[in-house]
Amino acid sequence: MAAPSAGSQSALQPKEQMAADRGRRMLRGCGMHPDHQEALKKNRVVLAKELLLSELLEHLLERDIITLEMREHIQAKTGSFGQNVELLNLLPKRGPQAFDAFCEALHA
Repeated sequence: MAAPSAGSQSALQPKEQMAADRGRRMLRGCGMHPDHQEALKKNRVVLAKELLLSELLEHLLERDIITLEMREHIQAKTGSFGQNVELLNLLPKRGPQAFDAFCEALHA
């Protein structure tokens, strides 16, 4: 097989770049926006101390942000602080809609 010419190498680079860009877009679409992650991080201690989980978890379950198994896992933690921390650890991994659903649940 012949070695690729200089012209064919340059044609591969844009395709590779497009694939890399598509991968980055997919990751952004799956996770929480970095600004929202930062807001949760900055308010983590206050949230961990003050969240009242019962209605909050039901709202997040209703919006498909968490599953029944996740709710059970959170509720299995000892004490409200531990349960709140578990939810705060989980939220950033639950997609781009998780932050808005969380904020709506806080206002409900």
